[in-house]
Amino acid sequence: MTLEQDLVAALAKDLGPSAPQFLKRQCEAHLKKSPSSLTKADLDELAKWCYTGVKISLGEQTANKVKDNIIRLK
Repeated sequence: MTLEQDLVAALAKDLGPSAPQFLKRQCEAHLKKSPSSLTKADLDELAKWCYTGVKISLGEQTANKVKDNIIRLK
């Protein structure tokens, strides 16, 4: 699997079918790149932004789970 596929799978655990769109939005808005061009070096920054995005709508507990799932891919 690619890193993008791994990220979508990790996000889908908590975000369900919205995971691919959420990943795309976070990558393009904050990292200024597409999900397909992500590297493991991007994961800390991505985890930070995903945490922030999820916390707003789903709460801190879910946001922490999402962040941890992303960091585990390193």
